[in-house]
Amino acid sequence: MQSKEEFLGFEQQLTQNLEDIEEVIGLIFLGSAADHSRFDEWSDHDFFVVTKEGRAEELRTELSWLPNHQQIVLSPRETAHGLKVIYKDGHVLEFAVFEDSELEKASANSYLVALDKSKTIQTRMNSIAERTRETVAGTSFEPTSTYELLLCQLLIGVGRSRRGEALIAGEHVRSWAIASLVKIFRYWEEPESNHLTDSLNPLRRFEVQYPELGIALVKAQASSVEDCARAILQILLDSKHLSEKQREQAQVIIGRLGW
Repeated sequence: MQSKEEFLGFEQQLTQNLEDIEEVIGLIFLGSAADHSRFDEWSDHDFFVVTKEGRAEELRTELSWLPNHQQIVLSPRETAHGLKVIYKDGHVLEFAVFEDSELEKASANSYLVALDKSKTIQTRMNSIAERTRETVAGTSFEPTSTYELLLCQLLIGVGRSRRGEALIAGEHVRSWAIASLVKIFRYWEEPESNHLTDSLNPLRRFEVQYPELGIALVKAQASSVEDCARAILQILLDSKHLSEKQREQAQVIIGRLGW
């Protein structure tokens, strides 16, 4: 099990390694690596590395700059800029390497600039975080259409389950419909705790912020596709937020599925 001292030690070693590389101009920690109050045994290291122009790909493909690089067992490329890395002890890294001119392609909420050789990274990350907050806040969310799409997801998913298409049925119900329900409840109700909010993914820490509903959704996810769909619909019907029209729409789904 990873201790907090080991977690912090990794960050210190990584910062030192990158400080010694002439091509690197910045290191930014994200998530629990930026806010250590959020650390637990499952915390991974999220970070951005910024390099001089034309030097980023070297760091994406040759990983000897990472602490304990001899212990790496997995290092798949995830995006044009990013990788995931897993060590023999299960320690996880999620990081992206940007050239100086590419940093503004990033999004971030919680961050900590650990290395800033150019003396511009901190200011730029401030702007990136502000832009991210504004983008998320300005993202169009329409609760009525989201609710109607959720009903569609339930009907289609259960229909495909009854047809024998279990995998796609599960995606409709356990993934898409639950994600829609989470977004709707975040719109309808204030969380019990705000300090762990992740503006980039509404599913993150939902169980902490909405504990009663979170427990119900986790239980629903673990059930069959049809039972999960029924539980989701019942959660909606038990809420105080539906209009009469929305309740009538839900009854159409109930009637079609013979519930």
